[in-house]
Amino acid sequence: MSLAHPERTPDMIDVMIVGDSISHGSSGDWTWRYRFWKHLREHEVNLDLVGPKATLDNIRTAEVGDDDDTYADPEFDPDHDAQWGRPYVSEKEEIEAKVREHDPQYLLVLLGINDLFWYGVEPPRFEENLREFVANARRARPDVRIVLGTVLQCRKAVDEPDFGARIEATNDRIRAVAKDLDSPEAPVVVAETAAEFVAADHTWDGTHPNAHGELRIAAAFADALASRFGIGAPYPRPYPVVPDVPPEAKAPVD
Repeated sequence: MSLAHPERTPDMIDVMIVGDSISHGSSGDWTWRYRFWKHLREHEVNLDLVGPKATLDNIRTAEVGDDDDTYADPEFDPDHDAQWGRPYVSEKEEIEAKVREHDPQYLLVLLGINDLFWYGVEPPRFEENLREFVANARRARPDVRIVLGTVLQCRKAVDEPDFGARIEATNDRIRAVAKDLDSPEAPVVVAETAAEFVAADHTWDGTHPNAHGELRIAAAFADALASRFGIGAPYPRPYPVVPDVPPEAKAPVD
């Protein structure tokens, strides 16, 4: 069986990663999805990543949505539900059908920056959208376990304090929603993806994670799964030094 379609076993855990460009990745990336999968496999977790996509975004062209498969290391399970530009405001309308089709036991969700940046969503409305997202996912699978990532720092948040404050207020709403909606039958927990993520050090363009940023996102989700669900183990610190994506991987096509 291929890594993308592993053989089914009784102990297999189905996980769908839901996200935007930060989770989708682009030409030449390893992606945090790769780092997460590798870590859990190292701890003998029988994992199947599921979802409607398996590709990266082809950032070398000006077109939108022309995916490619130029992973830095393709030897992992690449299935996911992430797309450049995706916000909660649209994904809340689509998640029920995706959960129904792919039937994940766990949703790992990292969305929000596009709601704030492109759609101008303020924290109160953000909370409403997030609650709808959770409700719709549960409609398809009432016992789905949801892990919500916090919105990462970006260059705009550093350069514009008001925008940075909106991110902080939004992250407070994410934590509050998780606390309110969490239950033993249908857990909702937070992965503190923003806690160790610094835009200046962990992005390649001010928003999207470089190799070191990928590690920190993967670690936050791994920590949440280990802490709440006993799956795998916390990600080890200090983080390893890993190579950067070669600049030519992102170079526009002539």
